Amino acid sequence: MRFKGFRKEITKGRYLNPFKNFEEKEILIEVRHDEITGVATRILPYRVRSAHKPDISAYLEKSPESLCPFCSPLFEKITPKFTPNIIPEGKFHRGDAWLFPNAFPYDANNTVAILSSRHFISLDELTPQTMKPAFDVCRDYFHRLAEMNFGYKYCSINWNYMPPAGGGLIHPHLQTIAGHKPTNFMQQIIFSAQNYAAAENGENLWRDLIALEKDAGERFIAHTGALSWLTSFAPKGMAGEIDFYFHEKTSFFDLTEANFEELLSGLARVFGYLYANNFISFNMSLFAPMISNRYLWVQGKITPRFEINPIGTSDLNYFEKLHNEIICPVVPEDLCRELQLYFKG
Repeated sequence: MRFKGFRKEITKGRYLNPFKNFEEKEILIEVRHDEITGVATRILPYRVRSAHKPDISAYLEKSPESLCPFCSPLFEKITPKFTPNIIPEGKFHRGDAWLFPNAFPYDANNTVAILSSRHFISLDELTPQTMKPAFDVCRDYFHRLAEMNFGYKYCSINWNYMPPAGGGLIHPHLQTIAGHKPTNFMQQIIFSAQNYAAAENGENLWRDLIALEKDAGERFIAHTGALSWLTSFAPKGMAGEIDFYFHEKTSFFDLTEANFEELLSGLARVFGYLYANNFISFNMSLFAPMISNRYLWVQGKITPRFEINPIGTSDLNYFEKLHNEIICPVVPEDLCRELQLYFKG
């Protein structure tokens, strides 16, 4: 049984192939529509991924430790502090991780959490132990906001890792957002869950989606404790997309210490896959209600990012930016099979 919110359209094209003596060649274009997320993706499996890991030395040269605001001695001098009513010390602190206001915020409540004092941490070094303090300090911040009873309803933990993903600094850091209203994407999936419940006698969209994807066996990667890991039917990125869902967790504050251990273990497996396949960058977001909302299970997405050689072309073009469609050379079902190997054992 396939989830009825997923649609595929196949179109054919032809051209005379210069690499085979101008013989006629037929090409297939598969357009996928995900009615849950509102994403349309063109699956183009003829596009080739990078065979070599990009050289990161140029990024490190342009963002040296001596000029990094997250490194000593600049960290104490130029990173913002919270007002005393939020935290008297000015910053949240766990181990070697710190959380503080974003000096260039995207939202009224936008913070930065550095993983540690280390200026650069490679993908293969993003272990659960390395990531835990930063995620813990994000949790501390959200719990403090809840204690202060601001009435915020939605939050997210976000990660632009390295410049190809929009990371303005090499120093690894997370960003959090909390507010009264959801972002556009969160609103889209909430509407989808509400509409599904109305059409299906109150059934839960996320519960049914995970069950159907598991039965289909095409994009279901693994179940780890309270988490299910899938590849997205219609990815939001050129290199595919990995989704994760916390079962029956309808608020950020439903998540336990064990839940975060499961999350970080799964993230480390995904990052291990990315490192082995010559990626150096990704975007990640975890979306959550701060007040229990059955229409939004706590969930997230990981999108690998890269530049296209030889001149470092962005992996985003006019289709993504202006037509609201994604070009993806990675077949989600193939990506799922590759990732399953990293979740075994």
